[in-house]
Amino acid sequence: MSKSKSLSSKVLVNMVSIFASRVFGLARDIACSSYWGATEGPQAAFNTAFAIPNMLRMLFGEGAFNAAFVPMIAGKLKDGQKKEAEDLASKTVSLQALILASIVIVGAAASAIVSMNLPEMGPDNQHVSLTFRILPLLLPYAIFICLAGSFGAILNCLGRFAAPSLNPVLFNAIQIGSIVILYFSNSTRQDFASLLFFCIMVFVAGIVQMALLFFICRHNGFNIRFEPLWRTVNGQRVMLWQDAEVKTLCGRILPGLIGAGAFQLNALVDKAIAVYIGAFAVGSLVYCQHLVYLPIGIFGVAIGMVCLPKMSNAKEEEMADCLDYALRQVLFMTLPCMTLLAVLSEEAIVVLYQRDAFNEDAVRETLWAMRFLLPGLPAFCCAKVAVTTHHGRKDTKTPVKVSLWCILLNLILNLSLFPFLRQGGLALATAVCSWVNVLTLLAIDTHKLPNWNWRKTLLGAIRLAIFAFLAAAAAAATARWLAPQLANLRHFLRYLTVLLASGCVGGAIYLLVCGIFRAPELMELLSPLLRRVKKA
Repeated sequence: MSKSKSLSSKVLVNMVSIFASRVFGLARDIACSSYWGATEGPQAAFNTAFAIPNMLRMLFGEGAFNAAFVPMIAGKLKDGQKKEAEDLASKTVSLQALILASIVIVGAAASAIVSMNLPEMGPDNQHVSLTFRILPLLLPYAIFICLAGSFGAILNCLGRFAAPSLNPVLFNAIQIGSIVILYFSNSTRQDFASLLFFCIMVFVAGIVQMALLFFICRHNGFNIRFEPLWRTVNGQRVMLWQDAEVKTLCGRILPGLIGAGAFQLNALVDKAIAVYIGAFAVGSLVYCQHLVYLPIGIFGVAIGMVCLPKMSNAKEEEMADCLDYALRQVLFMTLPCMTLLAVLSEEAIVVLYQRDAFNEDAVRETLWAMRFLLPGLPAFCCAKVAVTTHHGRKDTKTPVKVSLWCILLNLILNLSLFPFLRQGGLALATAVCSWVNVLTLLAIDTHKLPNWNWRKTLLGAIRLAIFAFLAAAAAAATARWLAPQLANLRHFLRYLTVLLASGCVGGAIYLLVCGIFRAPELMELLSPLLRRVKKA
């Protein structure tokens, strides 16, 4: 079986699992937008405060951490050193928990002090004081979700992708449940008690997510334990971080952590600028990003999760094959998402979000941000793949250097564009810098991977882009013809019908054209299903 066919089967399983997770994520967004809206203080406070534990998750539970952790664990398992892999994982997870606990304690104390010393604020700035009041409740979530990320990475190394991909379902289901409880208890979004309860349920969700993956790891025969801070070896006290393998791992994580830290700091600056613009800017950016990032979670993350363990143990020619396959598959899936969403943005926002507290102003502000963020969608997904070749070579420094330049560019663009485009300027800066980041990484790969036929990949991308624009043109024409025919329908039903009908037409045209021209990306993705049908 070829490398591409082997990857196709695992990518398909991973995509199905992540798709189920993202459906629950979308349901959570619908519930939250209905209850909290997108233009008022409580939602802005929660989204701003929750960005802090999310930042810690990206630093210590994903990204640079996984890029160093996965190759070392996968390498030991490949060499039959299961006990050594368990020891390294146990020490790493213990140190990770210690570092996060320290950060959470300091952050919660600092937030409480700031909250007590803030001056009285008016209604327009209510979200600022609320942010510092709820931050101590949300920060501990970082500990649980980062540990869950480590356990999920271990399962990926064991070839188990479904459980880590489905784990966010728990978080989303618990948050949806909390909204249902608030709704039926007649609580209002203006009550601080409602916001407090919602934050407490985030804490509960983190514990459940961590515990589930921990026990699944144990069930799969990988025994993780929490190590003490120090050991006594030959009469001498050896601290946890002085272990040789832990020091090697930390050395590999550090460059990526610096780059990721700068990136997350930049993301916080984005959030701070949005807070400065107003509560509506925070909410509209969040819902716009969630909708645009939906394909990223399904396609980019799924392929990246499968490719990193493969690339960690691959030879140079196999790595080039993986990169070519992954890039073409990501573009095959995301280019039509970008073009179809571009022509059906308003319909998608109205159908998914506009109800109760999410009013016409929220729709307008979210649509404004989405128009500027959408062009970056393929780049966001391709970035998940582009870094895997460098991480697979255990090169964490190159992506850091590239990301630092992109972060500087992003900051300059943010400050230049937001006075004119408001939150749209922040979205446009993110899209531009994502393309700069991924194209730079791939340009470096043309030298590092001489076996990679990048011209073939580029031609494939151009072909898929043409197909995607044809699909979007068909969807736009359908929507333009259908809307007047449905003028007598209720607002929601009209938009829903236009969205479904036009989206189906566009999707069908895309698949039809790909089938007519026998696009290899479609054939590769369907190959696992075709093999199973033949066996049956």
